[in-house]
Amino acid sequence: MAKFLPGGLSARLLVLTTGFVMLAEVLIYLPSAARFRETYFEARLEAAYLATRAVLAAPDEMVTQDMADELLADVGVRAIVLKRRDRRTLMLSDDMPPDVASTFDLMERRPLDMIRDALMVLLKPGERYIRVIGAPPSHPTDEITIILPEAPLRAALRDFSWRILGLSLVISLVTAGLVYFSLQWLMVAPMRRLTASMMAFRAAPEDASRAIHPSGRPDEIGQAETELAEMQSQIRAALTQKTRLAALGIAVSKVSHDLRNILATAQIVSDRLAQSDDPDVRRLAPRLVGSLDRAIGLCADTLQYGRADEKPPTRTSFALAPLVDDVAFAAGLTGGGRVVLRYAGGDTIVDADRDQLFRILLNLLRNAVEAMPGGGEVRVDAVRHDDRVVIEVADNGPGLGAVAREHLFEPFRGGARAGGTGLGLAIAQELVRAHGGDIALVRTGPLGTTFRLDLPTGRA
Repeated sequence: MAKFLPGGLSARLLVLTTGFVMLAEVLIYLPSAARFRETYFEARLEAAYLATRAVLAAPDEMVTQDMADELLADVGVRAIVLKRRDRRTLMLSDDMPPDVASTFDLMERRPLDMIRDALMVLLKPGERYIRVIGAPPSHPTDEITIILPEAPLRAALRDFSWRILGLSLVISLVTAGLVYFSLQWLMVAPMRRLTASMMAFRAAPEDASRAIHPSGRPDEIGQAETELAEMQSQIRAALTQKTRLAALGIAVSKVSHDLRNILATAQIVSDRLAQSDDPDVRRLAPRLVGSLDRAIGLCADTLQYGRADEKPPTRTSFALAPLVDDVAFAAGLTGGGRVVLRYAGGDTIVDADRDQLFRILLNLLRNAVEAMPGGGEVRVDAVRHDDRVVIEVADNGPGLGAVAREHLFEPFRGGARAGGTGLGLAIAQELVRAHGGDIALVRTGPLGTTFRLDLPTGRA
């Protein structure tokens, strides 16, 4: 129904209020019209009873025809019959009593019938005569029957209807106006203020002057203003922070790119130092090489995480064991190092992007190696189900701290090791979710840490 009403909320309220008041007036008018018709008949019955008293007071209870016609004209009827003590007497009548179209007995009053009869008076035009039976209000023990024309009743009922219509219009307009201005003040104007604030905030969310200032109202609209102001404040703060982080990220990416090139040059020099004949240089060179490797890895992770256009995974089916061997070599877990890798995945076949899964496992294995500076064991296990492959990477290191567990997959807020940036796990989670899977910390403690990868097979 709303699409057929005027567009504005205020106009709709005005139209609906006027319509509802008019509907209420119609419901009031119907019994009022029935009561008006009944009162009209009672007045004629009372006047007819008084005319019969004049006849009874005349000598021999007889009046001339001229007097009878005058009495009938004063009452507005064509005939009067008096019933007293079970005796019915024609008291007054004109020379030619008319044919009667309908008879109404007021002593058998039914509300619905009275409303229907009142409407029929308005809907049936033309000249006709009706018979009305009832008791005069002043003497309810007597019974009067009158024959009268319906046209005067129709004219009187129409005048009454026009007066009711005019009064209804006045009441409707006054009521609608009061409701309109009340709702305009209480609801429409505040809603427009909220809408204007939203539109202004959308145009320039960083501008604090465009935020709404709550009016302090204790009702629902006041609460909406307060919540909107709080939301605008939080969005503005988030946008400001993201803008700063974006600018910082661009700067860090540029610095990381140049720094990686510098460190690569330093790494080449350190490789030559490792071949020196000086025992002190040969002893310290591995530490220098390790520090440079970590610095280059940090730069690479920072640049990789800063890429917003990470390519979607290209799935292929391949054996997991050769991939784990490649990852172990890249993580330095080959050649009899201090950390040993155990693979327990058998001949598991995975459906994933090989390069991205390589990066995921490399981040996990690097974290495991760096968590065990004194040596230990890393175990990679894989199990394939009907539609999923579950890969677990476990170490027997000292476990993760409380801060690391709380911000485990958040970049720059927490890492799997002391001093870590958390970029490795953040990148790993992003790549796993791009495959439609998930990565989770299964357990951590003094006996070690276990991460679980849950990857779909890629089959429908």
